[in-house]
Amino acid sequence: MPSTMPPPRWTSWSSENRGLTADLTAGRRLVSRPRLPGWAAPWLLLTPALILLCVLVLLPYAGALLFSVTDGRLITIGTLPRLVGLSNFEKVVSSTGPEFGLVVAASAVFTLGTLVGSLGLGTLLGLAVTSLRPKLRGPLLALLLVPWIIAGVVVGYTWKLVYDPQIGLANAMLVPLGVGRVAWLLERWPAIAALVVANVWAAYGVVLLVVSSALTNVPQSLILAGQVDGAGTLTIIRRIVLPNIRRAFLLAALVAVVSGLNVFDLIFVMTGGGPTYQTETLALTMYRLTFRRGDIGEGAAVTVMLFCFSLALAIVYVWSWQREARKWR
Repeated sequence: MPSTMPPPRWTSWSSENRGLTADLTAGRRLVSRPRLPGWAAPWLLLTPALILLCVLVLLPYAGALLFSVTDGRLITIGTLPRLVGLSNFEKVVSSTGPEFGLVVAASAVFTLGTLVGSLGLGTLLGLAVTSLRPKLRGPLLALLLVPWIIAGVVVGYTWKLVYDPQIGLANAMLVPLGVGRVAWLLERWPAIAALVVANVWAAYGVVLLVVSSALTNVPQSLILAGQVDGAGTLTIIRRIVLPNIRRAFLLAALVAVVSGLNVFDLIFVMTGGGPTYQTETLALTMYRLTFRRGDIGEGAAVTVMLFCFSLALAIVYVWSWQREARKWR
């Protein structure tokens, strides 16, 4: 028998389906998550880093600033210190022991030597590494970065053995040349020179890393054009390469200066600020005043001075970076 069932109502079902789909779409619109404005997304991503920055950097410096205007001492750390204004800064400048000018001079010479040495060595090694084949570049770069990742205490003890007047490698290399044994760490200028060499060896890695990364972004077309025009290697480096890595060079210089200003462990291990405070820097002065004399207020005052010096250098770097950025617009 022929079937008597009516055909399906496709038209009616389709219209009902469209209505159901419209209802679901409207429901999704009602429960959809609100979107953040465009300016809020970057700040949301920066929030964890900003929290860590405040907790690990800004709060300790704020505490140092607070203690620098008090008479806090280690023996009275459980009591509330009194406010003394700027007298701690006056005591630091005119304190007994090493003259403040001598400390500042030692810090300046040490920092300048670190800057020149680490920039020169790091840049030369960066140029040499980037000129190699990629297969050799990675392993050699990793090997050259080893001194940078070694702890400063280990570096200090290693170089202290190198400068030992009896068994050290430095005198062992000088004696065959007819030069007498040098008491490297017992006289002012040999000690400062020895500290600079040791710190350059420990700090050139960051310059090498920054410069080598910047060198990979130098357009090869400019170098090839210079070679076609007959320019030599030194001319290409001076006229093409260095101008193109100038901004990275400024960053490396800032890092080298700040690290030189704040070095403590290497100097403490090698000379302890001696002989007779001749190699004492501001970082060691902060330690001596705080932990040997027990004067938290004066030690905090030196900390504030170091922070102000570092902040001034950072401001100069940002100004120079913005000036370079405007030139390229």
